[in-house]
Amino acid sequence: MPTSRPTVYDVAERAGVSIATVSFAFRRPDKVRAETREVVLQAAREIGYVPSGSARNLARGRTGVLGLHLFDLLLDVAPGTPAADEGLVDLSTLDLGAPVLEWDAAEDARASEPKVFPLYVDEVQRGFVLECRRNTTGVLLRRGGTGPNEIAETAGQVDGLAILPGHVGLAPTAALSSSVPVVMVSSAGGPGHHVLADNVGGIRSLVDHLVTVHGARSLGWVGAADGWDPRQRRDAFDAAVVSHAGVTGELVDPVDVGVDPVFTALLERADAGSLPDALVCATDQTALAVIDALRERGVEAPRDVLIAGFDGIQATRTSTPTLTTVRQPMELMGRLAAHLLLTDPGDGSIAPRTVTVAVALQLGGSCGCG
Repeated sequence: MPTSRPTVYDVAERAGVSIATVSFAFRRPDKVRAETREVVLQAAREIGYVPSGSARNLARGRTGVLGLHLFDLLLDVAPGTPAADEGLVDLSTLDLGAPVLEWDAAEDARASEPKVFPLYVDEVQRGFVLECRRNTTGVLLRRGGTGPNEIAETAGQVDGLAILPGHVGLAPTAALSSSVPVVMVSSAGGPGHHVLADNVGGIRSLVDHLVTVHGARSLGWVGAADGWDPRQRRDAFDAAVVSHAGVTGELVDPVDVGVDPVFTALLERADAGSLPDALVCATDQTALAVIDALRERGVEAPRDVLIAGFDGIQATRTSTPTLTTVRQPMELMGRLAAHLLLTDPGDGSIAPRTVTVAVALQLGGSCGCG
């Protein structure tokens, strides 16, 4: 039968001291005589008592944990492609007592498909966790909704909160930033600190490459302008096209692959044979889905149209063709988010900071390079 975990009361009774003395022996040893502390520690060892790290932190008004609130973890990115969390085997139906537990290779391949699980989120999360580990700080990962209650629930359990917003509205963070430090990743909206990528510089370098190296004279934009990154990238696209004399730009398809990955306008243009010379997509996920959708219509990149994305997720390096894109250092962005929280005492003494990281053009076969 399991027994209850030894408590500070048990230690105090065994050592013959007060509860306060036991607490001081672990939290403030300078306040307790060496002999008394040794008696307390010996009693704790004998009964297997382990002090609660969370209790110690809460006594100091800290949890010792940073939170990362994520949105849009799993997406549909192509017509007919199920999300990675759909159709999974019910684990309660498996025989966990079997000598070797068999698994479904087809299900595993589908669930781990890079086009279904956006590695943008995965890399930011990895950087955040790494920086917290370097500073011996715990991490609370939460995938939640966009309302104030969901975000507040995460914030109430941590010393600081990083938010990867996706399609989330930013209003809830206004109240949160007065209680815990907040960092918005890939969004300049809302209060608190911000970690951004140089979207403008990245799009400019991409358009310049398509025009000057490949001679593209007509460029089309594919993707919804929903969220900080897509909006800024679309505006940068328009500005970059205008800077080249004789080059035209247009919105070809405002599809949002996170909501309804059907390229109605794009495929109509493909069927009519009126695609521009090059397509610039709001994200890599959009670009990869565009390549697949056009291929079903017999349109191949780069033979028939040049295609480029933005983000530099791992799937771009294994796609056919490999994708020309703009790589943003997502792991570094996650680390920066954690660093800003770790160095903010949360008392209002640190002014909000905005850190914008450089990006790099990553050439692939989809534009004829690579």
